[in-house]
Amino acid sequence: MRRFLSISVAALVMALGLSSCNCYNKMMKKAASGITVNCTPEYVTLVGDNAVADVNVTFPAKVFHKQGVLKLTPVLESQIVSGKTAAGEPTILQGEKVQDNYKVISYKNGGSVTIPVSIAYDKDLRLSKLVFQAEVKCLKGGKKIKEFTSFPKTIFIAWGVNALQADLVDNFAKLAIAPDAFKRVTEINQNANVKFLVNSANVRKAQLNSDEIQALEQFIEDNSDDPKRTVGNVEAYGYASPEGPVNFNDKLAKNRGNNTEKAVKKQFKGKKLGTSDYDLNAMGEDWDGFKELVAQSDIADKDLILKVLSMYSDPQVRDSEIRNMSATFSVLKEKILPVLRRTKLNVNVQIQGKTDDELKACVASDINSLNLEEMLFAATLYNDNATKAKCYKAAADKFNDARAWNNLGVVKTLDGKCAEGKANIEKAAKIDNSCPQIINNLGCFALNEGKKDEAAKYFAAANCDEAKYNKGLVAFAKGDYKSAAASLDGFNKALCNYLNNDVAAAKQSVSGMKCWRADYLKAVIAAKEGDKASFISSLKNAIAKNPEAAKLAATEANFQPYFEDAEFKAIAK
Repeated sequence: MRRFLSISVAALVMALGLSSCNCYNKMMKKAASGITVNCTPEYVTLVGDNAVADVNVTFPAKVFHKQGVLKLTPVLESQIVSGKTAAGEPTILQGEKVQDNYKVISYKNGGSVTIPVSIAYDKDLRLSKLVFQAEVKCLKGGKKIKEFTSFPKTIFIAWGVNALQADLVDNFAKLAIAPDAFKRVTEINQNANVKFLVNSANVRKAQLNSDEIQALEQFIEDNSDDPKRTVGNVEAYGYASPEGPVNFNDKLAKNRGNNTEKAVKKQFKGKKLGTSDYDLNAMGEDWDGFKELVAQSDIADKDLILKVLSMYSDPQVRDSEIRNMSATFSVLKEKILPVLRRTKLNVNVQIQGKTDDELKACVASDINSLNLEEMLFAATLYNDNATKAKCYKAAADKFNDARAWNNLGVVKTLDGKCAEGKANIEKAAKIDNSCPQIINNLGCFALNEGKKDEAAKYFAAANCDEAKYNKGLVAFAKGDYKSAAASLDGFNKALCNYLNNDVAAAKQSVSGMKCWRADYLKAVIAAKEGDKASFISSLKNAIAKNPEAAKLAATEANFQPYFEDAEFKAIAK
């Protein structure tokens, strides 16, 4: 709490000479010894882009003249650049007899007002004084208001600016690498159908000589001699069309599967798969296949048929309801049901991909022999940015893939080539503007350029872990430390806790951290708590790790109580 004691009696006399009105005399004399100010927080603090504080001004009884008007303008006076100032919005107060719409301060009882201060910040204001420029005007003859007359001196309120938000945050947003789709083991398959006549499980010779069976046989042979390819069992699924008794169709489906196995084994005897196992599956009535074929057909009543399927789950009821559509059922018997009388054969082949050593050998000797996913994955096998960039550049040049351009941009940016990195990521966005990693990275560049609102839009649209963290950086930059703490981690979260006035949580978080930022924050906390030994020790540790911290400390508002301390002056330069 401070009084307006900086206004000397001589200065008041000079001011009074500017007007013969008794109002000035009374207000200025009493202001010099009676009015008090109190600033919350103790130091003017950077929040978002503005230096902010709440200043409470208290007027004792019989100080504020009934005909007086007082204008208080908050001003930051730089202690770094001589003569540089920045002003906030003024607050105007009035006496009881003034006919205006400002806040009224009672002459008899006095009163108080809390003035929110918000002043646009720049680094020249990092060490500054917050003062009020006070001006008074009074009623004349109860009517005319004269022009404001300034108090001779400004009124000191507090030191500023606590700019830890800008000075300590690790503000590098997390860039995102778009994932590859490389699989160590991939699987391919081939299908074939053996079709049957109605109510029959006999495998016809023509079915064994069909193009589908021949293609299946060729598929097996083509994949059987490669040591990196493993041919699986023949999977056989026996079906019956959904017509007639369910029990009969279940047996029919099973018999069709069994008979297909015997016939195919005989067909393939002596060939690559002649002694392999078969997986038999009796599937019964194929209602799923029926529904799919009807939906794809041009049958006039297909919507009605599909409605019946959705209304009834009992196969007997379904069959009965569909048969009642006599004309429609005739079309089904001709176009749909014959296709469902079958055994479906499937063979899977597992293909073993290149090992890490094989991929690295290709990167070294013939990188273009790799496919896209192999190139993208190969980059992850290296720790050095040069080889990573080589892999991503090869993938970008050969396949013009958005992920490759994005990842190349990330590597270039991390390597300090920000302009080149941004250009690559923007090229990726032109190819694919929906990839979450690309969207996130565009937001990173926007945030780095100070475009907080634009960055926020990108991060909101990017569904990836990095974007969640980066949303916290946007919230932090806007001064929303509570929201930021929910997304950030590490030192940044500890800094959020401190700026959120949770000093205990911040102190606990940084206790085990070894970076210079953590040591500097430890010094800030120690200064706040009046622990000089810890303050000096922590500050020395921060400067030892980052010599630039000494310059920061020399203009640190939080260290103002130690500005004249010999030990502090010896290390803060």
